[in-house]
Amino acid sequence: MSRFDRATRVRPEDDGRWYAADLDPGYLIGTAMNGGYLMAVLQRAALHLAPGQPHPVSSSYHFLRPAGPGPARVRTEVLKTGRTVTTLRATLSQDGRDLVTGHISAGRLDPRAAPDYTAAAPDLPPPEACRRMDPRRSATGEDGFSGRIEQYFTPRTWERLARRTEAPEPELAGHLRAAPGDGEPADPAAFLALAVDALPPVVSVVRPWRWAPTVELTWHMRAVPEPGPLAFRAEGRSAADGWFDESVELWDVKGRLVAQARQLARSGL
Repeated sequence: MSRFDRATRVRPEDDGRWYAADLDPGYLIGTAMNGGYLMAVLQRAALHLAPGQPHPVSSSYHFLRPAGPGPARVRTEVLKTGRTVTTLRATLSQDGRDLVTGHISAGRLDPRAAPDYTAAAPDLPPPEACRRMDPRRSATGEDGFSGRIEQYFTPRTWERLARRTEAPEPELAGHLRAAPGDGEPADPAAFLALAVDALPPVVSVVRPWRWAPTVELTWHMRAVPEPGPLAFRAEGRSAADGWFDESVELWDVKGRLVAQARQLARSGL
């Protein structure tokens, strides 16, 4: 079992609606848990209520307060049961305070399905031709989040993050994967929830990285990914008045679009 699988494990409590979790400090960024990691924990609890529909085809989360490492609880509820889609709600709390709440539409994706149409994957150099870098490393350390996810940025993105480009556009591209030393995650759907929120904020190329908490994030699972690194492209359309948006797309090693996400976040806090 990988570290990620252990870190997102939940245990049902007596009434069937509550689950216990132990949030792993390895997924901290600064003093707060990474939002994608929290989504993966919530998702694992909620999907227990949708047997036969293991894939979070559409999810939306609101981040109310930062979460810290240690014990947490997840409250789950089925809002609607359907033949192809079940809608669920999950809320994570610590010390009696709600921290993150999400709505999840669960279904089943056929790994063999061929798309009627899909946008082409970006033309990226392979990971070995990219460069590793994470502007959050000083806030996470080797044992924190930067040690959980390996990110390989294209040369152009690396120059933007290194602030070697004048007036850079808020755009990132490259590849990411779970750190090999942590083991390969067994649940690709759970890992996608982390991956869509694993990158440095796109505003990192506009100004030096700082705390940029997510307010709301919606993501869609489009296909079951093949094992291996995920190619990513992230971009922002506006950063103004302390707010910015970020869109992320992920492709698997076969060039299939496997996830899309969009979030609104604060900056400069």
